[in-house]
Amino acid sequence: MVVADVPGLIAGAHEGHGLGHQFLRHIERTKVLIHLVDVSGASGRDPVEDFDTINNELQLFDPRVAAKPQIVAANKIDALDDPDRLKRLERHATSRGVPLHKISGATGEGVDALMEAAWREIAAVRAAPPPPERQEDEVADLLSPARLRRDA
Repeated sequence: MVVADVPGLIAGAHEGHGLGHQFLRHIERTKVLIHLVDVSGASGRDPVEDFDTINNELQLFDPRVAAKPQIVAANKIDALDDPDRLKRLERHATSRGVPLHKISGATGEGVDALMEAAWREIAAVRAAPPPPERQEDEVADLLSPARLRRDA
């Protein structure tokens, strides 16, 4: 398995803000998306908001990318200061049909289970029949002025 770390996706990435296009084009080639979300509270950010921002950017960039299988890795559980932050993210991911794995990159807790889940998802994608050929309306979308600006 090849793992691509895509840091720094921000609101507006689909329009080229930050390094959005570079990162989003890289994601197009992946089979499974793993959202590594900090649940510790150290960043001062809301993990549910972060998850939704990324998914919104994926959808705005290309709905096919947003439709890829996803897993949430709730990271830094060893430094969790407010268990409700993790519970909210878990409820949110579950309500969207996205499995969540609680992990600690520092201690290794939960990482093996996350890797096993990633392998299962990758195997399922590889075993699935290839997607149908692009339809004419999809080709037209690829040639649209907005898409051409974005891909330039």
